[in-house]
Amino acid sequence: MEESEIKDRKIPCKTCQKDFVWTASEQRYYQKKGFKKQPQKCSDCREKANKLRNENMFYIHCGICDKNAVMIAPPPKDRVAICSDCYEKFVKEFQENKAKQEPSTNSV
Repeated sequence: MEESEIKDRKIPCKTCQKDFVWTASEQRYYQKKGFKKQPQKCSDCREKANKLRNENMFYIHCGICDKNAVMIAPPPKDRVAICSDCYEKFVKEFQENKAKQEPSTNSV
């Protein structure tokens, strides 16, 4: 990236979905350090994620209900992360649908 291309840029946070500004000075720092990718999270989400990681927990933004949540494993990179409430809801719905589809063993 050339110096003339470096200017403040708005980027959506992949965790909270809010836009944050990646400043020109931060871009120069990334360039100086040889970082190839732009930041993915805003400073608030990065701070929360780092704090949780120190406690072996991971901060996520649920892809279904839009709530912030915590996981005990790293969020999947190839799938949407969901909170425990949405997970429980899907499990319950799956079990109910499965029970409806099973043939009754009481028929004569």
